[in-house]
Amino acid sequence: MIAALQLAHPKDGLNVKEILIQTLKFYPEKTIHPDGTVTIEYIETDYFFKNDSWEVDFFFNIQQFQSQKDGYKQRKTFSFLTKNENLKLELKYLIHHQLFQDKWTVTTCFNGQQYYIKKLVVFLDEKYPTLNSLLDLDVEKAEKEWLFWLNSKGVKTMSTQKTIHGEYTNKTSVGNFLRRIYETYFNLMDTREEWEKDCWDVRVLNKEYGIDYLKSKTQYYIHFNQICNIVFRTSLKKYTKQRLLSRNNFSVRTAQNYSPIISVFLNFISKLEPTWNDLKELNRQHIEQFIVYLNDYAQNQLTRKDANPVKYILSSLTIIETFLSDIQRYDYEIAPTTSIRKLIYPEDKPKLPKKSADKIDYIPDFVLEQLFEHINDLHPEVIPIVYVAFKSGLRISDVLDLTTDCLVRLKEKYYIQTDIRKVKLEGHRIPIDDELANLLAVEIKQSQENSNQDNNPENLIFIRYSGSRKGKSYSQDWVREQLNKLAHQHQIKDESGQLFWFTMHQFRHTYGVKMLNGGADILVVQDLLGHASPEMTLTYAKLLDDTKRKAFDEVIKQGVFSFDNGNQIVQYQPGDDIPKDILETLYLDHKLTAMDNPYGTCHARLKGSCPHMEEPPCLTCNGGKPCKDLAIGFSELDIQKYELLVRTTSKSMELAEKHGRDDLKQKNQKNLETFQSILNKLQQGDIIFGNLDRVKRK
Repeated sequence: MIAALQLAHPKDGLNVKEILIQTLKFYPEKTIHPDGTVTIEYIETDYFFKNDSWEVDFFFNIQQFQSQKDGYKQRKTFSFLTKNENLKLELKYLIHHQLFQDKWTVTTCFNGQQYYIKKLVVFLDEKYPTLNSLLDLDVEKAEKEWLFWLNSKGVKTMSTQKTIHGEYTNKTSVGNFLRRIYETYFNLMDTREEWEKDCWDVRVLNKEYGIDYLKSKTQYYIHFNQICNIVFRTSLKKYTKQRLLSRNNFSVRTAQNYSPIISVFLNFISKLEPTWNDLKELNRQHIEQFIVYLNDYAQNQLTRKDANPVKYILSSLTIIETFLSDIQRYDYEIAPTTSIRKLIYPEDKPKLPKKSADKIDYIPDFVLEQLFEHINDLHPEVIPIVYVAFKSGLRISDVLDLTTDCLVRLKEKYYIQTDIRKVKLEGHRIPIDDELANLLAVEIKQSQENSNQDNNPENLIFIRYSGSRKGKSYSQDWVREQLNKLAHQHQIKDESGQLFWFTMHQFRHTYGVKMLNGGADILVVQDLLGHASPEMTLTYAKLLDDTKRKAFDEVIKQGVFSFDNGNQIVQYQPGDDIPKDILETLYLDHKLTAMDNPYGTCHARLKGSCPHMEEPPCLTCNGGKPCKDLAIGFSELDIQKYELLVRTTSKSMELAEKHGRDDLKQKNQKNLETFQSILNKLQQGDIIFGNLDRVKRK
C-alpha cells in the first residue's frame, strides 16, 4: 500500500489523516494476462472515503475479486457504524489495506471480520468515546477491558485445545481481535527502517535485504520489545542485525531462538543490577544466580508434556555463552570485561542422555499400515505432500519449496531435483519411482494451469492462490494439523495402544530406516538425505529391521566362533568373552558395511583398501591365515559356498592324484580340512569371525 500511495501521490509532507484519505481515494486493479503476467492500474474513486456502507458488488466489479463472486450468498454490505470520525477513517483504511493487499478475501471481510469489527466499534464507542486514534490506546489496559467486556456480553474469549503434548489455553479470534487490529495499524503507520523497530518482520527483511526465511513457517517476527533496558535492547538488535547480514550460520530461525533467551537473561541482570546500562562488571556470581533461576524455570514453568528441562537449560546457557563471547570479540561497549570462560564453565551445561533406538522419532510399520489404509480420508491437498515426504526423505520445508521444474528425467529414470536449504546444497537429485513421478506430474500440471505472477510468483507446486498466505506454500503447521486430525478420526495408534502423534519430520527418519533395511549402503543413504556427515545417518542404523535382528540374536546365543592364531576354530561365549556392545557393533557393521564374497562377508569397510578385492583369498591372505576382517555365516548363501568349495577341492585332489601331483594334493588337503571344518560349524547354525580380538579393539 505504501508503494501505491507513493505512485499516486509522490509529494512529501502529508500528515497521517491526509495519508489515510489519499489512500482511500485510490485502489489497485490487477489484470492477469493469458501468459500469466500481471499489470496493475491505480483507479481513482471517492467511493471508500464518502460511503459508510460498502457494497459487496462494488468489489465484484474489480477484476481481482471477480473470481470470488461465484456462489457468494452472504452479507451484501459492510457498514461503519461508529460516530467517531477518526476511528471510522482508520478502520476504513485498515479494511481497504487488508482487501487490496490480499490479506482478506471478500468472504472473510464481509462476514467473519465484520462481526469482530462491529463488536470492537461498540466497545470503543462505549469505553473510549473521545478516542482520537487507535494508536492512543494503552493496548495492555485496553485489551484487559476488551476481554472483560466481551465476557460480560456472553462472548467466549478463551479456548482450550487438547493435544498429545498437553492442554493449551489461548485467546479466541474475537478475544485477540483488538490487539491484532492495533498491531496491524501500528505497523502500517510505523515508517521507520525495520532495523530500528523493536519487532522485526522477516518478510520485510527478506524483501529489503534478501534475508532468507522459511516461508512455510508462520512465525514472521523477531521480538526485542520484552527487554526492559533500552541500551540492552539496542545492543541485542545490533548484534542480531550483524549476525543476520553476515549470513554465516545464523538464520532467521536462529535469531528467533536467541532473542527470547537473551531477553530473559538481560532482564534478569537488570533486576539484579537496576542501575546498569552495560555488562562490564558481570561476574561469576551473577551467572550462578541465573543458573539457579534457569533450573527453577525449566522444572516448573515448561508446560508441554514433551518439554525437556535439561535440553532447555543446555540450549539457554549455550546461547547466552555465544552471545557474551561474540559481543566481547566484537568489542561492544556493553561487553563484560571478564573472560567468558571464567563466567560460564563447561560443567555448568548439563549433558543430554543419548537417545536409545526406540526414542528416534520415526513411523513404525504398524502405524504406517493404518495411515495408508485411511489415506484417502486425509485432506486432498495433503495426500501428495505425504507421499513426496515418505518416498523422497525430503524435509517438509524442502517438500513445500518444490517448484514446477523439480521433476527431471535422466536415462528413462525420474528424479526430484531441488535445493536443500538447511545444508545449502544446490541441485540435489533424489531418485523416485514412476508412481511418485506420475503423482508429481499431476500436481505440477495443476499448479501451472492455476498460477500466474500474482498468485504464484515462485512457481511452487503446493501453493495458496488466495487468502493471507497467497503466493506462499501451505504452512507446515497446517499440514501437520491435517495429519493428526486423520489420526484422531481413525484412532491411529502405536503398538502400545497410544494415539500416534504425527510430525512431518518422522517421514524423513522413516525413509532413512527403510533405505537401510532395503540393503542400501549407508553412504548412499547419507547422500540421498543430504546429510552433511554420516553421523546423522548412522542413527537410523539402530532401527534396522527387527526380524533380521532377532535372527542374528538367536544365532549369537549359540556362541560366537573365531579363528585362533592359526586357522583352527575356537568358540567364545556372549556376555563372558564378548561384551554386548561388541555384538551390537558386529551387527551394525555387518548390516551397513560388510561385503559378500565367495568365502563369507568381508567386514572391511567398502571404502577400505583390501588388496585382494577382485578375487579375495580371504582364508590365507593374513600370512597364510584367515583375513582379520572376515566373517562367515551371515549370508544365507555361505553354506552353499562352502559345500561347493568342499566338492570342488575334493575333485581337485582327485585330479592331482591322478596326475601324480602330490604337492597340489597336499595343499588342497589342507584347504579341504579348513573348508570342511567351516562347513560343519555353518551347518550347526554358527557364525565365525576372522579375528574377534580385532573387532573388540574396534
